[in-house]
Amino acid sequence: MDKTQSRLIKRKFHITPRLYDLDLQAVVYNVNYLKWFDEARLQIVLEMISFDEIVATGISFMIAESQIKYINYANYGDSLVIITSHRVQPVYQGRLDFEHSVVHETKKTEIASGKSSMIVVNHQTKQLVKELPDFIWERYLNLK
Repeated sequence: MDKTQSRLIKRKFHITPRLYDLDLQAVVYNVNYLKWFDEARLQIVLEMISFDEIVATGISFMIAESQIKYINYANYGDSLVIITSHRVQPVYQGRLDFEHSVVHETKKTEIASGKSSMIVVNHQTKQLVKELPDFIWERYLNLK
């Protein structure tokens, strides 16, 4: 990858709300969107490093920031797609930024949108990791 360019990648994560995802108004409870964003981000992280490698390297991926905008509502049984975008950067900047969009698959309407950022820290010291291990960085740069 050219040191001056970034590249956009997208992943789709499918979800169908269950009864336990609903609030008293019988629509998807707002906190579930943040959980779904987390699952969608994890898909990308696991392309760079496995859980076993996370434990072995002693690093943790932590949420530094999350924001969400509720546009519509989802119901029990709706077929939803969480589209997560990330711009692969040529140089590690201390955080990984993501954009999320929850779309009703049948109606093609956006339900919610959001942004989130992750930082990488040393699990024991809780200090920010300023440089990712080479094998993780290589996988990161090769994300398609």
